[in-house]
Amino acid sequence: MELREQHYVLALGKHHSIKKAAEALHVTPPTLSVFLSTLEHQLGTKLFDRLGKSFVPTAAGALYLETAEKMVQLEEEYQARLGDLVKGITGKIEFGIHLRRTSWLLPPVLHQFMKEYPQVEVLAHELPSEPAFQGLFHGQLDFIIANTKKEQPILHYEPLYEDYLDVVLPAGHPACQKAKELSPGIFWLDLALLQDECFILQLPEQSSRIYTDTFLHQAGITPRRSIILSNLETASQMAAEGMGIAFNFEQYIRHFSYTKEVRYFRIGNCRSIPYSIVTRKDKYLPIYTKRLIHLFTDSVRQKKAREALSARS
Repeated sequence: MELREQHYVLALGKHHSIKKAAEALHVTPPTLSVFLSTLEHQLGTKLFDRLGKSFVPTAAGALYLETAEKMVQLEEEYQARLGDLVKGITGKIEFGIHLRRTSWLLPPVLHQFMKEYPQVEVLAHELPSEPAFQGLFHGQLDFIIANTKKEQPILHYEPLYEDYLDVVLPAGHPACQKAKELSPGIFWLDLALLQDECFILQLPEQSSRIYTDTFLHQAGITPRRSIILSNLETASQMAAEGMGIAFNFEQYIRHFSYTKEVRYFRIGNCRSIPYSIVTRKDKYLPIYTKRLIHLFTDSVRQKKAREALSARS
């Protein structure tokens, strides 16, 4: 099954540029330009308006792109099912995961998977939550690992692990002395103690910022001073330097490296934040993709068991 035509037009629809689309397709721009002109002549209509150097879909182009996307998804399902018939020896998996989860979550999982399926290509796209969901919706990703949820009936959520949003302070901050111990090694801090501080916040679309805003609202705090940046590790390092109060997910904090010591505390009602492996219910997953998902869940289960054993000892 070969859908070269559809892949070419989809690349143009994605990149809006002959040059960039040609680079993605590994063809020359003149080849792609001639292909498009020939196709539009055959169809008797323009698929793209040329606005300067940008290619913008016409109404006919939008219809073509919508249909081509469905055709490519069917092609991928066919290839996946065919791969299962030959024991899943070859194939390709693309999934979305946040950059800060890759360092501790990916290595053991991919190490085991590549031993079992050495000829299956694995592409891990390090993406924020929203682009990851869009990639899943458009069939570009087989699954994503996310800590937010979209109420879409087409999506299936498989629980992976739970995390907590913590407030991050420099070790010498006076408020650290007022934290309450919830359990061995787990401390809670009243955010109201920090209402006059400068807060180091992420971009509004980042999941960490969404959860942070919720906790600040619950504490009745409207930041008077703030610093905005997207990098979570940098935010924690800035907190260590005494530049402000940061917020971060507990699993991230534990895997960061610090030049200066920080303290981190649970906040609010200590509600956990669920992380899930998200798939589309209507997308066929070959046996090797299901195996990769299982390895993720199994790796997290083993990590929890080790942490529980360490806490008891």
